[in-house]
Amino acid sequence: MRPVYANVLPSLVVVTATLFTTQGLAQSDSDLAAALTAGTTNLTFWLRSEQVDDAGFASDAVANTLRTRLSWRSGEWHNLDLLLEMDHVSYLGDDRFNNTRNLKTRYPVIPDPDGVDLNQAAVHYRADKGSVTVGRQRLLRDNQRFIGSVGWRQNEQTFDAVTLSLAPVENLQLDYVWVDNTRRIFGPEAGNPPAALDSDHHLLNARWQLRPVLALSAYRYALAFSEAPGLSSITQGVAVTGAVDATEELKIDYRAEYARQFDHRNNPNDYSADYLLVSAGVSVGGLRAALSHESLGADQRAGVAMQTPLATLHAFQGWADKFLTTPGFGIRDTTLALSGNVAGASLMLAWHDYRADTAGLDLGQELNLQVSRTFASRYTLAAKFAEYRAEGFSTDTQKLWLTAEARF
Repeated sequence: MRPVYANVLPSLVVVTATLFTTQGLAQSDSDLAAALTAGTTNLTFWLRSEQVDDAGFASDAVANTLRTRLSWRSGEWHNLDLLLEMDHVSYLGDDRFNNTRNLKTRYPVIPDPDGVDLNQAAVHYRADKGSVTVGRQRLLRDNQRFIGSVGWRQNEQTFDAVTLSLAPVENLQLDYVWVDNTRRIFGPEAGNPPAALDSDHHLLNARWQLRPVLALSAYRYALAFSEAPGLSSITQGVAVTGAVDATEELKIDYRAEYARQFDHRNNPNDYSADYLLVSAGVSVGGLRAALSHESLGADQRAGVAMQTPLATLHAFQGWADKFLTTPGFGIRDTTLALSGNVAGASLMLAWHDYRADTAGLDLGQELNLQVSRTFASRYTLAAKFAEYRAEGFSTDTQKLWLTAEARF
């Protein structure tokens, strides 16, 4: 496996040096120094206590972790700027949990290994109708169902990649990304699951804002993993989203999405599976109620279901994280959610009903609850709870999180 800091980073250094040197011939040293000294620095502390009671394990897990993140972005120089971001994850007290590296398998997994990691290191070039970003970067595509950062975990998922963004006409956004290396949440140390996967991904997105109440988007994600061939796939889909102000008090939002996934390159399976999402929400008086149905289909002949290995998985199918890998019979998730602001606090409540896509099984139900509040615009306290009640899949599980964040 290539080192954590390898892959696109050498290219980043070459591109950055070339651009700065070439354009710098007509620019004084003081201008470059001004761009560097005009940079902005951000420091974030995220303290979290995570507790897991899973009936399938001998002991409950408790993880008290602190992530310190230091980010710096330079000022702009000839439409160029540079971003650097470091993370440090440390433990407060004993690690009474399986962090995927410490071999404490009697505990449930809480995938937050400790250590120092180079989270982002990228150079960005901005033009009138587009931009290019080269290097280690965060990728958030659409609602992160297929491409995301897994920002809930202490060690974020980022990518060694080249991103080209274009806005050729008004209200049209086109994005293409080539990914050379997928840097997963299990790093920075090597181990199993791998901290990084050699990749050859080609990600295409198009979004067209037709009118204020209607947006169309289309995507094609071609994923190729040399070390995990079972995850190599092509997913092609379309989505329609929008929001309507029915009255001054009442707002209706919606999303309808369909995609199809099939095997790609070195995948040993010959399969195809469908994805479907239909959701609608009603907002009134600061509260939003929503109903959604999401289906990740399965190919019964091949015994393979749709997988989303680059998604921000924690945001979907419940916070208990019982379906990070889609079961071979697929899954249907019907969710009723309520969210809003009450007495200065942000509230979220959701109820999930899970069923198999092809086998007709009742997989279980799940309750999610979160309360958070921000003080003085830079401090946030939150409590979060998930309870999964197993039926035909996995085991009963309860999870509790207490978090405190400070941003400077």
